Amino acid sequence: MNDDVQVQPAEIHEAIGLAATYLMHSQRPVKPSNLIMVLRAQSSITTDPRQKRVFDAARQLILDRITYSA
Repeated sequence: MNDDVQVQPAEIHEAIGLAATYLMHSQRPVKPSNLIMVLRAQSSITTDPRQKRVFDAARQLILDRITYSA
């Protein structure tokens, strides 16, 4: 697989959904700061460079939306 392929929006949405599911199961509020925390942790844990890019892109999307809405 070519690692230079751009991250797809569906992959980003899936990563955010998985982070939200983790937070709900942990009985933590699903808010941007917690989503970013989970995505950062997942990014540091994974050894797959492609998956790391997906988590980082999802985290950046949330950060951009927080900054844009502020």
